[in-house]
Formats: sequence, structure tokens, C-alpha cells
Amino acid sequence: MGLSVQRPLHKIISKGGAAIWLPASCYTGQFSLAIPDVYTEDASQKYPLGTKLEFADGRVFRYGKIGATSTNVPIARMVVNANLCPGATGEPDVDGYEGNLYAAVVVGDTYCDLYQNQADAENFYEDGMLAVYPSGHYVEYRIAGNELGNGTYVRVYIDSKNGFRTAMTAGSAESTGGTGVTAYKSIFSQMKDAAAEGSSYVSSLGVCLATGFTANYFAWVQRRGRCIITPTAYFGDSADERMAQLHTDGCIALKASYGTHTVGYLTQRTESGYGDLEVWLTLE
Repeated sequence: MGLSVQRPLHKIISKGGAAIWLPASCYTGQFSLAIPDVYTEDASQKYPLGTKLEFADGRVFRYGKIGATSTNVPIARMVVNANLCPGATGEPDVDGYEGNLYAAVVVGDTYCDLYQNQADAENFYEDGMLAVYPSGHYVEYRIAGNELGNGTYVRVYIDSKNGFRTAMTAGSAESTGGTGVTAYKSIFSQMKDAAAEGSSYVSSLGVCLATGFTANYFAWVQRRGRCIITPTAYFGDSADERMAQLHTDGCIALKASYGTHTVGYLTQRTESGYGDLEVWLTLE
């Protein structure tokens, strides 16, 4: 028996001034509608990956899975997406899939079968993205989840009530002859401490406020709104120093040649040195 795509009430307003947006998913656990605790990691999954938590003051968090244990203190601990791009050199579909379909798809089908290159667990692709390249057309779909791989193929369900918009043909594994597809895992499925990963080839997901950060646990990461951080080095005491970036040590600091990408900007007037800073995160 296959999985079903669940489409719960997407927005739940709490008395605590927060809204929980539950995405469509194949998540088979018990949905938790309690007010989330952004300061605590969960030993077991309580929400679908990518669930959005939005507070009335503008702060936005997303729910994800921790990919590696870290003992760094949670002061401005940036977490990054550690998944490699599907098809990348030396990446044998460990973090995704790039190739052909195992079986043909007709318009309206809500799932497709990908060749099995590893023992894909149930919902390995939950909250990921599927890009398809049928002749003369290009479409991308959010992935709701997938069945347990059977060693030959894995069945992936898309988040679309109307199913696929175009027919697709099957082909041999990872070769020409069929409709090409690329399946990406959720950016929140393998969150790792930026300090451990470095920042040269990764992108920030947000700030983790949980006091623990344990492999295979789950936690919320802040992606937007007011956030108090301890920067790598004080900045804001020179003209036009307002933008904040992810740095190689996994912290937020001034935009510089060794910074990677912008994660937000300073909110306060700054003229002299101090310990922490408030930034407005702009990742979402």
C-alpha cells in the first residue's frame, strides 16, 4: 500500500501570537499543533520538514532535521544546507537524483518512480523539489514525500492535486532515452553547523536557537526578522557598514571579501564597539 499525500489545514493561529503553516506531505507521524519551542531540539519529528512558524513581530522559522552533532554554543550559530547538488562530481545520488524515470508517467499522475541508487528511506525526499524536462516544456514540483525504496526504484509523490502537467517517458538508469528529471532533497533535511562545514560552498539556512544540536534530531531555524547575534568582529563603526553575511567561521559578520552571501542587515544605529548586534534576517 502506497503513501498518501496529506493536506492539513495549512495555517493554524495560536494564542501565542504565532501561525503554523503545515505543508502538504506524506509525513506519517502525528501532527503536533502545540506552540513550538524554538529553543529546544526534538528527538523525534513533530512537524513535516519545511513547516513554517511565523510570529506576529515578523520572525519566521522553518522546521528541519539536524545532519551532524555540534557542541558550539548557540550564539549566532548559523546552520547551512549540507546536501550536495544531485549529479555533482563525486556525488552518486547520495543527496538527490539526476537521471531518467523508471516508468512512464501520464498527465494527471501524482507520483513518479526514480531508479534506486541507494536504500532511500521513507520520505527521504520530503519537502524537496523535482524538476522535469519533457520535450519543449519545463516544470518543477514540490515533493510531498516518497515510499521506502525497494532496491530497484523509489516512488516519489508530488505536491500537486492535478498531478503532472505533461506525459513523461521512461529510460535506462541515468542515461539518455527518457525524460530527464532531477530530484533535490529539502534544504532543511540535512542542517549542519556552518563552522564545521565552512562557508565556501554552502548557503545559510538561518540561526539555530536550540541549546542542543544533535545528529538526526529536529529543530527550528530562524530565517527572517529580528535576531540578536554575536558577530565574528564588531562592525557598524564605519560609514555604510550595514550588511551582514555568513563567514567562514559560521558566524554573522560584516560583508567582506571572505564573506559569502548576505543574510541580513543591522537594525540599530551603530557608532562605537559593543558585544552583540541586532540584525534583521532576510533569508525568507
